[in-house]
Amino acid sequence: MSGSGKSVVKFEMSSSSAIMPRLLIVLGMVAAVVTILYFTPMPDHTFKSCDRPCHALDWPMICRIQLTIEMYQTMSGVCKDCPKNTTDCNNQFCATADGQARGIITANRQIPGPPIHVCHNDIMVIDVINKIPGHSLEMHWRGQPQNEAPFMDGVPMITQCPINSYTNFQYRFRASSPGTHLYHAFADSDRADGLAGALIVRQSDKLEPHRKLYDEDLKEHVVMLSEWSGDLVSEFSANNDVPKSILINGKTVSEAGTGMSIFNVKMGRRYRFRLAYASGNFGCPMVLSIQDHLLKVIALDGKSIKPHEASSIKLNKGERLDFVLKTDQNVGKYLVKVVSHCRGHKIEGSAVLNYEVSPEATRLKERTRSSRPSPRNFDTAYCSREIGKVCTTDVAALDKMPEALREVNRRIYLNFDYVRADERDDTFVEWKNRKYRVNNISFTFPPSPIFTQPEDVPFSSICNELKTPRNCERMETCECVHVEHIPLGAKVEIILLNSGEDDQEFIFHLHGYHFYIVGYRNFDFPINIEEMKALEARDELFKRNLLSPVLKDTVRLPRNSSVALRFLADNPGFWMLRDEQSKGYTRGMDIVFQVGSYRDMVPPPSGFPSCGSFVGPDFFLI
Repeated sequence: MSGSGKSVVKFEMSSSSAIMPRLLIVLGMVAAVVTILYFTPMPDHTFKSCDRPCHALDWPMICRIQLTIEMYQTMSGVCKDCPKNTTDCNNQFCATADGQARGIITANRQIPGPPIHVCHNDIMVIDVINKIPGHSLEMHWRGQPQNEAPFMDGVPMITQCPINSYTNFQYRFRASSPGTHLYHAFADSDRADGLAGALIVRQSDKLEPHRKLYDEDLKEHVVMLSEWSGDLVSEFSANNDVPKSILINGKTVSEAGTGMSIFNVKMGRRYRFRLAYASGNFGCPMVLSIQDHLLKVIALDGKSIKPHEASSIKLNKGERLDFVLKTDQNVGKYLVKVVSHCRGHKIEGSAVLNYEVSPEATRLKERTRSSRPSPRNFDTAYCSREIGKVCTTDVAALDKMPEALREVNRRIYLNFDYVRADERDDTFVEWKNRKYRVNNISFTFPPSPIFTQPEDVPFSSICNELKTPRNCERMETCECVHVEHIPLGAKVEIILLNSGEDDQEFIFHLHGYHFYIVGYRNFDFPINIEEMKALEARDELFKRNLLSPVLKDTVRLPRNSSVALRFLADNPGFWMLRDEQSKGYTRGMDIVFQVGSYRDMVPPPSGFPSCGSFVGPDFFLI
């Protein structure tokens, strides 16, 4: 018994002596880890560039971007001997445009502005620094709904104060809507002078619905189109500042001999191109084609559609379109051509699609073809069916419209037109003979941002069809802040009517939302809004598509036509339906939708800039 007891004690002592070294090792490792963590600086989660492959399981990045806005010049000193020495035309900050010197407004001295490539749900922190003397501006992030930060939408006197000269405004928002989008100045004249750029929000390959249709999605294949005038565009200029040409990524063929933009590809591949119509003084439709190639359209305004092949693409200002190009031709150079017929004028732009020589080119040479594809045009407008033409009417979204939007509980009718102005009226030069309006209301901006400073906006200045200011009684057209109220959660249908007298096509962009285009009709004769309402009451206005209509944020409205838009009002805030043809802030055809009440809206952060009118105190001069 005693012997067995001694052995037990001996075993217990040996176990205890074995635990101690292990415990010391563990404590030492913990101390080492704590020491390393203590002396290692915290990682910087802010990135100057978020251009990277996007993966489904990656955390969003914080993307720090600085846009310095300043007056600049094409063919400036940094271009040196361009175009005599074509190498100098590619110098950093050399803006060649059409080879002629003229003033421009730029972001970081580039036209178009530097492209922004991010991943879905990245946090954008963008410092916009205004270095233009005596000129205020704002930046709008087209395609981003701003659900979490409605005060970052970039609309002057609605969501923010203008950014004054030599001041900085920091935009912070989440890139919550993937696709091909734009950033640009709110004022159309600033956009036409160069202040616009691409905003590309990619998502992981697993979430990209058309990923199997292409092999490459390169940042070099973003195509930015813009009309180009001979001088600075002003919102007060006469309406005869005819564009001279079309720029493709800031360049076009010119008499001066400056080079065109070049898009490099390799044979036997399928490339995704991202096309955007960024800006223009006239804002007339453009038609893009690529010699001997078909274009497979896969997305409109950042939203996927069922693919359609076409030999040419027609779009208008503010619209974006993605297409897949298959490089199945012989090695060589092919012309990328853009043409616009507008108000009796024809303007053009050119670029080059260049096949690079590669090992695949030799192996695939026997399978190439050189015959031109049969003509088939893709048009982003709504139009009647025609042979050889695909319109938005014929296009279906990849996903069906939500069942909840089959019925609506808020319908708004908007009639866009103009009246001849009295010769005694003091109006802008461009509109000296016209007053543009919506439902007899000509929009004007409030003295302070209605979203962030409602207490500084006189109640008497706000109007709609149900509320007309006293000073507008018995007036044909009332000038006021046109605000339509929409309850939060409402299922909304907006019916637009273009009853203008001329052939001008109106273009509208809805901030804060994408909408389903559920109905379209073109009338053979002018009608008024009462006649349109009567047709709707008899269920004769539209044959609506409630299954899979296209989802967009910009819509074209030809003369004597009507379009029906639907969306679920689930994003509270003040959102503008913007007239894309306004050279400056407005020409009267804008309208603001107040979705929800102020208590439903995300409040602006403390210290948000304020502005407004000033009336000094009473005093006596001594």
